[in-house]
Amino acid sequence: MTDTDSPQLNFDLPENAPRPTGDPWSVSSTKPASVPVPLPVVMVRVEGSYTALDRKLWLLLLHHAWDNLDKPGHIHEAHIADVLRLFRQFGRRDLGSRGALETGKRTVEQSEAAAIWQSVRRLVKTTVDWEDEEYQGISALLASAMTNKAQRESGRIYYTFSPQLAKNVLLPRSFARLRTHFIMGLRSKYAITLYEILEGYVNRREPVAIVPIDELHRWLKVPENSYRDWRELKKRVIAPAVDEINKDADAAGFSVSYEGIRDGKAFSRIKFTVEKTGSREARDSMLGRKAKIQKRRAKAIVGLADPDNPPMPSGDALDLFRRQWPGNDPYEVVSRFQDKWRAAGCAVLRSPDGAFMKFAEGMFKARAKKGGLAA
Repeated sequence: MTDTDSPQLNFDLPENAPRPTGDPWSVSSTKPASVPVPLPVVMVRVEGSYTALDRKLWLLLLHHAWDNLDKPGHIHEAHIADVLRLFRQFGRRDLGSRGALETGKRTVEQSEAAAIWQSVRRLVKTTVDWEDEEYQGISALLASAMTNKAQRESGRIYYTFSPQLAKNVLLPRSFARLRTHFIMGLRSKYAITLYEILEGYVNRREPVAIVPIDELHRWLKVPENSYRDWRELKKRVIAPAVDEINKDADAAGFSVSYEGIRDGKAFSRIKFTVEKTGSREARDSMLGRKAKIQKRRAKAIVGLADPDNPPMPSGDALDLFRRQWPGNDPYEVVSRFQDKWRAAGCAVLRSPDGAFMKFAEGMFKARAKKGGLAA
């Protein structure tokens, strides 16, 4: 294969590329920390021992590394003390009764920091399949990692992502916006995965997921040959997971309901319906308005204006219009002025007032020539 045949990874991000929100190291109810994660990572195509602790830690490390993800080979650094602080605050149970880590032929370390390092090691060994319009690929969730042996509690974790996975995270075809601290507070591994999956449906026009039971087993990583009966699956897996999400729906951003669907006598599918909370609706509306403003500013910078935000003459210009052409409706002329502005390509106007008055003058002169109202 020549160099020209090799797929080179392009990290030129568009203005509207999804980004995290909030601070992963600081808990806030008004600015929740969230990370956009591609659905293939969230859902079915993850292979390896991917525990609840691993899911939480990977999301935290991803959020922390985001601003440098577009730099292939960049080594990200996270303070172990900061990681432990968050897990002690939200998910101490995830750390177990202190991890056991072999540090030498006859040495075993018992500490919470060891549990974090064990999780990091699993993430390096856990793979995810991804694909875009041109390629299919497989990547480890972390490409590599290392830590300070002598300062495991107070040192740092150094880690990297593969360029392929980083690109698919930064430019996802579809993604779920996961709330970092809400996930860290969940206990059940089934609740974590179900929340991640349903977050991918909450912004759809019809926020409903109908999932075959066999597929749900794979997504949630239910042990093989366990809970094959609908009643057992509902009692042991689905109901506890849904209850845990709904218990703090405001933090999740949505609530969820479900029902089994029969094919004949047997249940074969599950229907999940998600509904945004009021606070989520308000926040999404605010973010939508901010996104429109940013879009308009970006267009203005490159000389393109927003057709949905046409130029509007000031009050002074409208008063001048009334004095110059008394008896005529200025807003009728404004509408014609804006229609012409759109038809001409929505150019950015340095002086909307001057452009409007010039348009009005030309319009009335044209009418006068045709025997209409004199200017």
